[in-house]
Amino acid sequence: MRPSLDPRWWHRNLTTFQKVVVANSVIIAAGAITGPLITLNFSGRTRLPFLLGLLAIGLAAILVANFLILRLAFKPMRELESTMSAVQPGLEEPRVHANFSDPDLRRIATVFNSMLDRLEHERHVSAQRVLQAQERERQRVARELHDQTGQALTHEIISLDLLLERTGDAKARQQLEAVKRTLEETLEEVHRMSQDLRPSVLDDLGLVPALRTLAKQPSGSEVSLHIDGLRDRLPAPIETALYRIAQEALTNANKYARASHVNIDLRSLDGHIRLRVRDDGVGFDPGSIPEREEPGRAGLGIFGMRERATLLRGTLEINSAPHKGTEVVAQLPLEDRHAG
Repeated sequence: MRPSLDPRWWHRNLTTFQKVVVANSVIIAAGAITGPLITLNFSGRTRLPFLLGLLAIGLAAILVANFLILRLAFKPMRELESTMSAVQPGLEEPRVHANFSDPDLRRIATVFNSMLDRLEHERHVSAQRVLQAQERERQRVARELHDQTGQALTHEIISLDLLLERTGDAKARQQLEAVKRTLEETLEEVHRMSQDLRPSVLDDLGLVPALRTLAKQPSGSEVSLHIDGLRDRLPAPIETALYRIAQEALTNANKYARASHVNIDLRSLDGHIRLRVRDDGVGFDPGSIPEREEPGRAGLGIFGMRERATLLRGTLEINSAPHKGTEVVAQLPLEDRHAG
């Protein structure tokens, strides 16, 4: 590309290093030319203080010009540094606008954005694998609780029934009945834990029956469920993500919001599936919740819900205010999942 006399051409095509070299060369050349001219014109006709004053003014002008030129030349570097400083693990990363006039900075911005793309992709893949492993482990533990622990407790309850039929002693019967009630309560708790870990209805029948079962579970709130536009089963990852989001939102409504009523709304919308969970609880300020929950610290599970939605190229919004209730809205695309 041939150089042009247009200053904009030089601004677009010179690197920051070249701009600094050219600018300082011009300043040095200007000083080298004006210094002798001033000396030749005024040395024989003026006093030394006046000459020193002119030199001081010239030096100050050179320093100011150099400062302004360098500040302008390195402005893109500060923008690049600001974007790099905003990068935080686990959050949606910013991107550098690669429209710098400096070719070197454009290349740096392009490489930096490519690196962020790779890191974000690897983070998503890793998070997906972790969630899949968690679900498999939940399924395994739930099956063991149901098949082994549940069956063992059921066997003991049946054995106690047989003992009760054969025992005539009133005191012994009373003690056996107390043990039986304890075992029945334990069996009920095991079944509840098994359903919380991985409800079999989700795997066998799908999301809609699983949400109906979830809404009927005993809780401190009245739960209503509305389904619209869903006739067929959804892809398994979407069903799991939406069920976990609804489960977490319902838990928050009962445990933290002290809600008396919770509404779960699930509907299909033009290639998307939307889940909305709304409660009439105490509400909270969403801005007070950190973007990423600290390990070992109890939270509202918002990061986990948002992570599940993001991994499926969806979105999750939290709308709430003190004394105004809370609304959790998750929206996931269906077309990409079917296409894949």
